[in-house]
Amino acid sequence: MKHMRTRNLLPIVGGILLILAGGIFLLDNFGVIVLDWQMLIGPLFGLGGIAFLMVFVFDTDEWWALIPGFVLIGIGTNIFMSRYMATVAARWGGSVFLGFLALSFIVIYVSHRDHWWAIIPGGVLLTMAGTNLVSDNSLLQGGFFFLGMALTFGLVYILPKPAGRLTWALYPAGILFIIGVLVTLGATDFIDFVWPVALLIAGGFVIYRALRKNKN
Repeated sequence: MKHMRTRNLLPIVGGILLILAGGIFLLDNFGVIVLDWQMLIGPLFGLGGIAFLMVFVFDTDEWWALIPGFVLIGIGTNIFMSRYMATVAARWGGSVFLGFLALSFIVIYVSHRDHWWAIIPGGVLLTMAGTNLVSDNSLLQGGFFFLGMALTFGLVYILPKPAGRLTWALYPAGILFIIGVLVTLGATDFIDFVWPVALLIAGGFVIYRALRKNKN
């Protein structure tokens, strides 16, 4: 019965929104109000997103509604930012949209621990959102991306799940972490000192092993 009520909720909310839109159009046609479409389009996308989120609020089993809900809110927010904060939108617009999309998967996991897979797209999207805000240095961006991916798989291992700890997640986490560290170091002068010191240590170790064998 609960599912039937929830399935009916989205069409009802959609119908209400259509009636409101029709009423606004009529008022505009009769000259009662003057529509500014550039001002209205962002909030309209936001209202559409809220309609989907309401489906989830009334029945958390309908987790799928979170994805279109946050996508529409992200689009509406970007349109609003482009209208009133053009400079901010040009710099952060992509990150804001990806952040909203990532949030949908994060809420899916938080509300349904059996959907642990949502950690991966949530982490990837959040990493992409953060990468867009990092310095224009491509190596730093690459390092941030790989470290974010490593953290994502680390969370797949650490966070609670019905299946328990997923050991396989440690392998991509470790590999991505090493790549991220190396790429990040490559973006700084620090790497100029790391490799020579590493070679000195390796050479010293080889000599030590050779001398030790001669003593034996």
